[in-house]
Amino acid sequence: MRNGSLLLIIKIISSGFCLWADPSYSVQPYPTPPGVVCEVTGLDYSDDGTLYICTRRGDVWAQKNGDWQRFAHGLHEPMGLLAGPGFAVVSQRPEVTRLVDEDGDGTADRYETICDQIAMEANFHQYNYGLVEGKIAGSLHGILSCSGLSKPDGSPASANGFSPIPYRMWSYRITPSGEFRPWSSGLRTANGIGKSPQGELFAADNQGDWVATSMLHHLEEGYFYGHPAALRWDQNFPYSQDPKSAPIDLLEKMRKPPAVHFPHGELANSPGSPAWDTTGGKFGPFAGQMFIGDIVHPRIIRVALEKVNGQYQGACFSFYHAEGLKAGICRLAFSPADELIIGRVGKGNWARGKPGSGLQKIAYSGIPPFEIHRIELQTDGFLFHLTQPINQSIKLDPKNFGVQSYHYPYGPNYGYPKTDIQKIVPTRVEQSLDGSTIRVMIPNLEESKIYQFNLPQIQDVDGRTLRNPVAYYTLNELVKD
Repeated sequence: MRNGSLLLIIKIISSGFCLWADPSYSVQPYPTPPGVVCEVTGLDYSDDGTLYICTRRGDVWAQKNGDWQRFAHGLHEPMGLLAGPGFAVVSQRPEVTRLVDEDGDGTADRYETICDQIAMEANFHQYNYGLVEGKIAGSLHGILSCSGLSKPDGSPASANGFSPIPYRMWSYRITPSGEFRPWSSGLRTANGIGKSPQGELFAADNQGDWVATSMLHHLEEGYFYGHPAALRWDQNFPYSQDPKSAPIDLLEKMRKPPAVHFPHGELANSPGSPAWDTTGGKFGPFAGQMFIGDIVHPRIIRVALEKVNGQYQGACFSFYHAEGLKAGICRLAFSPADELIIGRVGKGNWARGKPGSGLQKIAYSGIPPFEIHRIELQTDGFLFHLTQPINQSIKLDPKNFGVQSYHYPYGPNYGYPKTDIQKIVPTRVEQSLDGSTIRVMIPNLEESKIYQFNLPQIQDVDGRTLRNPVAYYTLNELVKD
């Protein structure tokens, strides 16, 4: 008997509401230190299996063998953490700090400044996001958010305002000797940074001025990602004295496009840092793919990238939404038990008043989900790879594929709506002999477009419809013949 034959949808009555259980994944509570408000801004496991978290209120906690112990305190709003056995490295507002437990009692004895060449002023938006290790042993990477300080003439500014301190809206590298070096520019407020299993850096920027919708960037040294205020600190930029006076067409030519767009309100409002499934299949069929949470929505997004002409682009999907998941998702990490641990910072400016904070986890039941695994761009359309074979007795009608394309403008507005929306009917739809792929042929594919698909009619051999039928593919580059 196939697994799917056992997939009876269980109706759960909870607080007067009917919820339908997900047979493949479940959200479960995760205990936090007793009596502590855990606004989790950093989350990482050391090699010995100890879970470290840092909180917005300045503490670092460590959990080993199920027991919590405060590892450090008195930090200045740490926003990222990198753990090792007996130590943790945190990105505070004014510096990056190594916390070391020298005597092995579970508490840091030494607070060692790694780098304090990070300018800071009294503003709510002076975040120092981090941290990941660089390709060079002993190096670190992080991101400095936008500021909101007043302009030189005294006029007020919000989080998109002028900043008189250097390298706001830049990613950075800290060398093994502790030297701060700017890395890439134009990131409005990319809340966290992640390193792929291949050692490449990614960050999800949040919608705002010059950021039409939240988006995922592949971070490379020397590249510009769109927010011109960062270019004040680039002496080679001809408009560095007033970057926002630069012609938009010049800025757009300089800008490296995002690898993936997250449609605002549909998938994300304020994404956190990315994490990769490194479980080797123990979390389901998504090994090597990226997961990102959202602070506003109770949602986790899945991203499946591919390289076309040497550049990343690809598809994103809702992975888990609601059904016990709480909002405020800021940090993610996979545990030694192959569960997805969720760090939440439920209060403050990001969460728009949504209550709650702390930890949750998502566990895999072992029942394979029916999902779009990834989307592969073709010369004449897209190839959909599925996690389970489809029911080949059901005719695939191109008219039922719900395809549309659009793009997001680039400019100074605080977000932009979808523009140039076009409904598309595929010219042809084909399925493979084994039912594992569907080829969707699209006329006149265009670069710099998002292609959105809605496939609610697709069923697997057990009669299940897709767990998440909507997919979004960011097409930056066409496949060359």
